[in-house]
Amino acid sequence: MTKKKEDSYAFPCAVIKANERTLLTGSDLERVMESGKISQAVTILGEFGYGDGKELANPRDFEKVLRAELDRVYKLVFSIVPDKEEIELFLLPSDYHNAKVLLKSEFLGIDPTPLLVDTGLMSAEKLTQLVRDRNYVFLSSEMKDALTEAAEIFSKGRDPQEIDIILDKACYRDMQRRAALTENDFIIGYVKLLIDILNVNTFIRLREIGKPLDFFRKVFLTGGNIDERVLTASYEEGYQQLADKLAPFGFREVFAVGATALQKEGRYTVLEKLCDDMRMKYVKDARYVSFGIEPVCGFLIAKESEVKNLRMILTGMLAGTAEEVTKERLREAYV
Repeated sequence: MTKKKEDSYAFPCAVIKANERTLLTGSDLERVMESGKISQAVTILGEFGYGDGKELANPRDFEKVLRAELDRVYKLVFSIVPDKEEIELFLLPSDYHNAKVLLKSEFLGIDPTPLLVDTGLMSAEKLTQLVRDRNYVFLSSEMKDALTEAAEIFSKGRDPQEIDIILDKACYRDMQRRAALTENDFIIGYVKLLIDILNVNTFIRLREIGKPLDFFRKVFLTGGNIDERVLTASYEEGYQQLADKLAPFGFREVFAVGATALQKEGRYTVLEKLCDDMRMKYVKDARYVSFGIEPVCGFLIAKESEVKNLRMILTGMLAGTAEEVTKERLREAYV
């Protein structure tokens, strides 16, 4: 990064460093969990900027509190960065999620509204209109081509899964292109890691449900650090062998512990937690960059992970889940 560009991030980094103090530590998350009641948990969260700390009329409304805080962070981050295009790629999965929902809902004759999210680059309302009118002029070339292809293929085979496959591939091509334009090693590396995590997750899940190797080849996402041949050549190998083979990419524990837990106990939670923790360990390095886009991206990703943890805690309270079970599922905190 040039000196001039570093200087342009002096103010954003100062703002982010101040806001990092509101992030919950592992101990803070445990305190929320041990509060025992949604009302008490929300009061504690008020200390960290989540709402006004007042008791909710309906405990199930905690999602509104979480969403409001995440929306605040999105707006804050986009208001302070000198080049918004550098962080837009982090919102793309929400846009592509909505695109999948809209196409499948249209073809299956159902209402998409309950499944849409409003955390993408484009509002769910606007994207709904564009997809309905087949007006793709404001969309990226990746999304435009994917929507056209998905609609055409679905019309022939009537398989909703094809929509997911086509749009998922387009999403990560779009993210890779935008990451490359930033010329930032942290962002480029993060997208590569996301792709590797998704491919490894898919690899393990498809093996466990007995899907053939050809299907894995079909859904494999290109652009990560792990070449497709590394996984396809190992489709029949044991997880311990795979743990050794994927160790150079950082996936030893994912296979040795996460995949084994899934194989023996049918538990996806261990695998999912290990993958999320891998992502957080990568992102944590961003905190030590004095000036640059890295601390901004790190804070945004950290807040998303924090909300995910809080959602698990509060949902567990409503469901009566034992605290020790919830604690095992919590992702690593950023601070």
